[in-house]
Amino acid sequence: MSREFIDQYLKETEEIIRDVDRAEIEKFINILFDAWKNGRKIITMGNGGSSSTASHFAGDLLKTVVNESSMKEINDIKGFRAMCLNDNQPALTAWINDVGWDKAYSGFLNTLLEERDIVLLISVHGGSGWSGNLVHAMELAKKRKAKILGLAGFDGGKMKEMCDSCIVVPKNSTPHTEGFHGVIQHLIVFRLKEMILEHATGSKEYKLRELLEESSSEILRKKLQELISVKTKAKN
Repeated sequence: MSREFIDQYLKETEEIIRDVDRAEIEKFINILFDAWKNGRKIITMGNGGSSSTASHFAGDLLKTVVNESSMKEINDIKGFRAMCLNDNQPALTAWINDVGWDKAYSGFLNTLLEERDIVLLISVHGGSGWSGNLVHAMELAKKRKAKILGLAGFDGGKMKEMCDSCIVVPKNSTPHTEGFHGVIQHLIVFRLKEMILEHATGSKEYKLRELLEESSSEILRKKLQELISVKTKAKN
């Protein structure tokens, strides 16, 4: 009966919510937040259904953490320098055609990845078995001294062994793993949104910009613009 299937599926979802590792989620968030503060790139990737999650994750890190859909103006606060490798179909298929599937993502990373950047991988089985491209990507990331983050399921696979932080959906189920990856992704993004806002609004530059928007005095506005310019140059 459909009702029995629905009840069982939701019961298993409750078990995932109960058993998922909260401390690992917090660690994952903190690594991303440090990367944002230091202006590091976030490079996401995945295969199959996980490739769409990787694409969505990169989009949220780029925009949603600082500009929700309700905001009709571009926020002064910058999001993450995020990109998803499987979004670039011409380059991806060129790498596959020339060097093979297993080395396709590491081909990208050879050009893009720098020390202390973040490689964020998403895989139901954690890169084990038929996801050699993710394993090669992690090996290159370690050589470059980049951080590695993972979303996995089942036993966590190679990603649990190699990642600096790997959130494992505690269920041997592809649909549950893929579905809950979306839940975790949004949890992470909206917690980062809070942390970034708290950090930015506590900064002197942000307060100066607020004063600039509120001031009607041309003399004061000019002085504020000068101070903001000095702080911007100091950061760069």
